[in-house]
Amino acid sequence: MPIFTGSSDSEDERTIHKTTKLFTRQRSIHSIFGGGKVADILLWREPKIAATLVIGVSLLWFLMEVVEYNFITLICHASMTSMLIFFIWSTASDFLNWERPIIPEVVLDESSFKQLARSFHVRFNQILAKLLDIACGRDPPLFFLTTISLYILSIIGTYFNFVNLLFIGFVSMHTLPVMYEMYEDDVDRVAGKLVRRMSKLYKKVDLNVLSKIPRGTVKNKKLT
Repeated sequence: MPIFTGSSDSEDERTIHKTTKLFTRQRSIHSIFGGGKVADILLWREPKIAATLVIGVSLLWFLMEVVEYNFITLICHASMTSMLIFFIWSTASDFLNWERPIIPEVVLDESSFKQLARSFHVRFNQILAKLLDIACGRDPPLFFLTTISLYILSIIGTYFNFVNLLFIGFVSMHTLPVMYEMYEDDVDRVAGKLVRRMSKLYKKVDLNVLSKIPRGTVKNKKLT
């Protein structure tokens, strides 16, 4: 007996077509990312901060992977260069009547770190809960899609080291969400078509393969 029973294919298609959102989400992308400063940066609503982060991380990746700087050496050289610049600036300001450099007491306030950690904690728990829900087989098409995606990611991981994967992930986090927000309707339409095709494929597999697998039956035996 097939696992899928009940409504017809046409009814399923109409229902999926009306309700399908990427990863079956019900909230906006901004609210999914926490709705605060972190979400504003990831969605480029704070363009100066977002651009500074992307340029800074890209420069760091270039120095470590292309120039092949050691991380400790890079940090030490950057610190020495910064101290030298501030020393020359402070010394020259006394002779040239320049304004002395103003060093803020707190460069990054504590609330920013707390908000970032809270957002990461919430997102990690949501992803873990979603993966466990998918693993239980409640959404077979999404199960197969997730399995294939993880397999592709494992293949990609064999060609890149950890630093490159972190850089790719960082750039993706700063580009894919904002691009999805810009082309949300088109992406959801394509995602809906993909889900419908995978649902049909799974139904065929269920009808032709899974339903023909013999299942054990429990029979009541009379005691003699």
